[in-house]
Amino acid sequence: MSTREEVVLGFLRTCIDRRFVAESRHAFEQFTGLMPTDYWHESYAGGSALPPPNTIGEDYVVKNGARFLGWQAHIDGCGGIPGARDEDIERMLDQRIQLMLEKYPTTHQFRHFRILASNSGINIREVHHPK
Repeated sequence: MSTREEVVLGFLRTCIDRRFVAESRHAFEQFTGLMPTDYWHESYAGGSALPPPNTIGEDYVVKNGARFLGWQAHIDGCGGIPGARDEDIERMLDQRIQLMLEKYPTTHQFRHFRILASNSGINIREVHHPK
């Protein structure tokens, strides 16, 4: 665990595609300043572009202090969303993130990060609820 006085905790949901998991984790850590043991990681086919099979993970981590929330999906052929075009996956990711912004509002000290992985690299940015 980090030696910082007050540890900020996080949560990262990614697709299980092995091409992008390690790089996505690294980008999340670099962008947020979190250490590998400062956040929970949940991974399943389709990542954050799809609704989770259940919300047990996200509910647990938020209840236990996660405030940095990372939502990842990838383009360039997602096996969890067979046949989906890259544009469709991006749109689905953005729609899911909007739902997460409503469920865990930034007004309650939550910070959300959109992570789009591809064969070209990792694109990560902080997102806010539209005013």
